[in-house]
Amino acid sequence: MVLSPISLVALVLGAVLLGVGALAWSGAWRGWVSPEPTRSAPITLVPGVGLFLVTLGALPLIVPPLGGFVTLAGLLAAVGSWLVLLSEPPWWGPRWWRERTSGDGSSEVQDVLWAGRVPPERDSEYLVLSERAPETPRWRREVVLLDPGLGRPTLIHADGAARGSLLAFDDDLVFAADRRDDATRPGPTIRVLAADGLAVRRGTSPRNARMAVVIVSSADGTRCQFEVARAGSVVSTVRRLYPS
Repeated sequence: MVLSPISLVALVLGAVLLGVGALAWSGAWRGWVSPEPTRSAPITLVPGVGLFLVTLGALPLIVPPLGGFVTLAGLLAAVGSWLVLLSEPPWWGPRWWRERTSGDGSSEVQDVLWAGRVPPERDSEYLVLSERAPETPRWRREVVLLDPGLGRPTLIHADGAARGSLLAFDDDLVFAADRRDDATRPGPTIRVLAADGLAVRRGTSPRNARMAVVIVSSADGTRCQFEVARAGSVVSTVRRLYPS
């Protein structure tokens, strides 16, 4: 039987969505993840809708009444994926997604810690901004610093990770942890990378990473590794701000 143009489009589009979902699920594509809590559409809704479109497009090729049951199964998969997207249960997703979600997502405990006053001498960003005043950052990006030396100050932390921001100044690129992270540690978490000889490149993501990794190093030997959303954009922006 020859497929109609509509069936063919549905079949092709569904296959594309299933491919995108497979890339997201496997971790080969992690650019959709951000440091902040995110809706997991690429591993929930995208493959669910893709499966429904594939069954819809292939319907003319399936002998009735089996075709009706297959299409119904695809529809239930699409509806189910929407429900999973809205609830994001902790058991859903590949291992790297589940581990990172449980390790560095927001939580009631973290909110309580953050709500308490962090004194200026422990507020990483306050120290960075006050030291460089009146200069303000030319660029800012939320990231996760990866460093085994950071340890795991609380059970809600990912081991060796600190959430914060990259701040671009004229003379250096600085990482400053956010106040929630500062509230769990005895002191500020700051990394300074001198602008002179600054180099940035894509890195290899750790097995349990939720995002792509970018490595930044300076001529003095300082080297930092960050999980970032849209790594390509970060790399191009840093190179533009600090041309070699």
